Amino acid sequence: MPLDWEEWQKSRQKNKGPLGNNLPKVGDVFNNFKLPGGSRGFLILALAIAALWLASGCFTVEPAEVGLVKRFGQYVRLAEPGLNYHAPYPLEEVIKVNVNRTNRLVIGGNSASEETMMLTQDENIADIMFVVQYRVSNPQDFAFNVFNPEKAIIDASTSAMREVIGRNTIDDALTEKRLAIQGDTMETLQTMLNRYKLGVLVQNVELQDVHVPKEVSQAFRDVTSAREDSSRSVNEAHGYANEVKPQAEGQAFAIEAAAQAYAAQRVELAEGESARFKSLVAEYQKAPAITRRRLLLETMDQVMPGAEKVFLPGEISQSILPHLGLRPGGNQ
Repeated sequence: MPLDWEEWQKSRQKNKGPLGNNLPKVGDVFNNFKLPGGSRGFLILALAIAALWLASGCFTVEPAEVGLVKRFGQYVRLAEPGLNYHAPYPLEEVIKVNVNRTNRLVIGGNSASEETMMLTQDENIADIMFVVQYRVSNPQDFAFNVFNPEKAIIDASTSAMREVIGRNTIDDALTEKRLAIQGDTMETLQTMLNRYKLGVLVQNVELQDVHVPKEVSQAFRDVTSAREDSSRSVNEAHGYANEVKPQAEGQAFAIEAAAQAYAAQRVELAEGESARFKSLVAEYQKAPAITRRRLLLETMDQVMPGAEKVFLPGEISQSILPHLGLRPGGNQ
């Protein structure tokens, strides 16, 4: 039987859905949707949704963390590490804070950043790059007292470094006082964070790099080079002094020891001569003539050592001496 075109068009327009073609209408979809079991199916679906909502309150706290439970936005209790439970959102929620990790913040390092451009005591400008290490000491204060704790630590660190750099010269920051600046900054920063009640313990502040503006960088490099040359010369002078000083001290000790030995020798010699003189006096008192003769003979022996000597008494010498055949250069 031939198909009537007009009847087919009317039938197509009657069954046309919202998207065209022959799709069913939206209202027909919802009207025809039914759960298996009727009202019992709605109850099972509601119970399943409620169970999932209640189970969403389970949470785990790692050993290095603590959990801070809030009820309607207000802190109510502390959750220890392990499996815990809180009332599902939006009744309660938990914030986890790691209290054992050492956090590290790198501040500065960009020469175009005005935040790290600091004025020194001698009115020079320095671009400071430094590192701050900290850990959370009070999780409640860290989580609730400041909206953005990390931003607050960065701002406080920059302020503390700016204050300490303002009390030192550019040479101090570039050379020998870096350790002192780090210690002062750490102490100043901790005082600020305690005043803000941020719940943070500063563990270390370390200067990474100190730059000066490009316009004067060459001059500062020349000054630094000159200081290094000066330090090297001073070290060389100290080295030479350390080498020469022991030698001089050794020579002085040797001279002093020789002088002391000579003095002891002369004293002992003088004491010996004194004792000998005293003994001669005693002998002279006993026999003056004999002692005088002995002294005379000993003196002549010392005056003419090795010569053959003949001694004649006075009367004999007057009668014999003219008859002696004395020869020049001969022994007498």
